[in-house]
Amino acid sequence: MANSDTRSAWQQIQAGVYDTSELLNNQKYNLSMIRARQTLEIIVKQLSGLEDFENQSLADIIDSLSTDNLISNISYQNFQKICAIGDRAVHEGNNEAFNATIAYKLLSEEVQSFIQEYSPKRTRFSPIVAPVKNDVPQKKQVSSNTETPQKRRTTKKPSKNKKPQNVNTQDLVKVIIGALILFILIFLFKSLNPLKKDKKADTNTTNTTVLDSENVDSSESSIEAVPETTASVKYITTARLHVRSSPSLDGDILATLSVGVSVEYAGEYDAKWSIINYNGGQAYVATEYIKPAQ
Repeated sequence: MANSDTRSAWQQIQAGVYDTSELLNNQKYNLSMIRARQTLEIIVKQLSGLEDFENQSLADIIDSLSTDNLISNISYQNFQKICAIGDRAVHEGNNEAFNATIAYKLLSEEVQSFIQEYSPKRTRFSPIVAPVKNDVPQKKQVSSNTETPQKRRTTKKPSKNKKPQNVNTQDLVKVIIGALILFILIFLFKSLNPLKKDKKADTNTTNTTVLDSENVDSSESSIEAVPETTASVKYITTARLHVRSSPSLDGDILATLSVGVSVEYAGEYDAKWSIINYNGGQAYVATEYIKPAQ
């Protein structure tokens, strides 16, 4: 007789899960939440051994099961959530899809836990799922509701342990490779930059020298040499040449001489620059662009 009662209770639980799912799929959220609460009452009755709650509420019976360590803390919390959602559906007419989905999800999980954990301890139920004969679609729905949470429980824990390790290792490798590439790029940039600066300096020097020898200002003016004296030597220019105020490319350009212009050579300033007499004073020209007059 006990075995008959057990199978009857289990069939009611199966039917309750199926009805809850169907009502949820048909967007009858209020009825789905109420059906989830009714199915929870059947489970609680089986766990508590009570045929009728009498003057006690469903929430009070759930508290008693937790106090007597007949259900786990997780099951206690899930039971209370299903009960609270069902109460709001009954007394407040709540019809939210979100609450109905939560109630169905928690009910499915707890039905699976009921099979695996609680029924064997009470030696009152058979853990084998009894098929429902009257409704073929009901079998498929119960199968999906009871097996899917089981897979999630058995495979979820290992994935938590493995995924962080793989992700962390890959991220670490990426960070190291990125740092190495950045370091190499900085090193190459610093190594090549001085070469660019040297080339730029050489180019500037060459361009400036060409300007001294070839460029002619738009306001080009030819100057006549100061009458030759005994203390100076007569030189002539071999290229267009700037006369500067100081022996440097930064010196102010006083005039630009054409090819073959005579100048008064006053002496050598250094290996690159010569001193000439100019306008009653002295100025400087590039030595390589003048030569003694024949």
